[in-house]
Amino acid sequence: MYDAVVLGGGYSGLAAARSLMQGGAGCLVLEAGDGLGGAGRCGPVAGESVEWFYHHIKPHDTFLLDLIDQMGLADSLLWQETFMAFYLGRRLYPFSRPQDLIRFAPFNLADKLRFCAGMLSSRFTQSQNLAGMSAKDWIVRHWGRSVYHKMMAPMMRNKFGIPPERVCAGFLHGRIKGLSATKAKGVGGEMLAYLDGGLDRLTRRLAQELATGAEVKLQSPVTALERTKDGYMVHAGGLSHPAKVVINTLPLNYFAKLPVNFDFDSQVKYQGAACALMALAEPLDLPYWTNILEPGFSFKVVVNQSLLGRHRANLVYCSAYLPDDHPLISAPADQVRELYLKDLRTMIGPVELVDCLVTQSTVATPVFDVDYRQQTHDLQNRLHNVFFAGNATIYPHSRTVSSVIGSGQRAAALALERLEAQARAA
Repeated sequence: MYDAVVLGGGYSGLAAARSLMQGGAGCLVLEAGDGLGGAGRCGPVAGESVEWFYHHIKPHDTFLLDLIDQMGLADSLLWQETFMAFYLGRRLYPFSRPQDLIRFAPFNLADKLRFCAGMLSSRFTQSQNLAGMSAKDWIVRHWGRSVYHKMMAPMMRNKFGIPPERVCAGFLHGRIKGLSATKAKGVGGEMLAYLDGGLDRLTRRLAQELATGAEVKLQSPVTALERTKDGYMVHAGGLSHPAKVVINTLPLNYFAKLPVNFDFDSQVKYQGAACALMALAEPLDLPYWTNILEPGFSFKVVVNQSLLGRHRANLVYCSAYLPDDHPLISAPADQVRELYLKDLRTMIGPVELVDCLVTQSTVATPVFDVDYRQQTHDLQNRLHNVFFAGNATIYPHSRTVSSVIGSGQRAAALALERLEAQARAA
């Protein structure tokens, strides 16, 4: 019998397994895919290995930065100042420096003053104090209706996939506060980093360390979870694995379908994503990050990856969060590629595509609506000897690799406490 079985080999699962191993617990990690790393995995594009989904590292991503340091990769972090813009009315508006706000034509003078007041107010607000409040109510109160309608409402529709009146104010505030924390001193850009070679380098180091004291099984999708008198029996990949405790990192809607002899229900909904990583013949004249506020575009963000990290190809991500039943989530990769390429050409003019990697997911992120805290506040106490990690447990923090690493470490700490209590009682 294993002390603990971890469901899922993404970064929350890997962090949990590492903490369990360091705590002396015998651990098994079950991963449905053919590799570890979850959304942080890399794929081949134009002859180099690049992360499937866009990621960057911020100065306050302490869980990820500490892990990179502990794995001996701190010298491979490439820190750079980056800038952002909005695309609206078929125009690109830089939006990083104070002078960019002054020149932002969609805002009148009153809008600009209210925007500054809203940003200032955000610095002195605690995200947890906004639980149950909608992002619309919070933005209108502190930023004004005009700023809300011109900028914040379309941004929230793009990022959260639900009406702004359903978006949780606490989660939106956490993202805004995180943005402020990355501002470079004395300049208007954000200081961000990319791990040279992508997160696969970190994943490989973690896998090597886990091989010294834990077991990992790939291509082992979990199909059922059965409660026993000694803990749980985890059925995966045609095998059954007994465990004293379980750490779940799978999406809650997946997990809810697993039990065979007990009940577990979750009201948490998920968004999908369709992301195209394109290698282009020529570099784009775009900042690192461009939010698409123009109606009718298939993608909602353009990430000029060539400006972050060290890449041989001219790389750009075009991506959108979408309802989990949106046609693009299940569409053939070439259909996503052609649609995104058409809209990219509409935005910036002729571009020549060299290579493209399309990644789709039905469970890219939980929907952080106004009821989210109520839906998940008791998650760690809902099932005896089952602990939860991953995106579902990060509220009110941003959905980052660092946040899910922290969630895995916290779940492992709870599991170790339970295992110690069981040992004392035996």
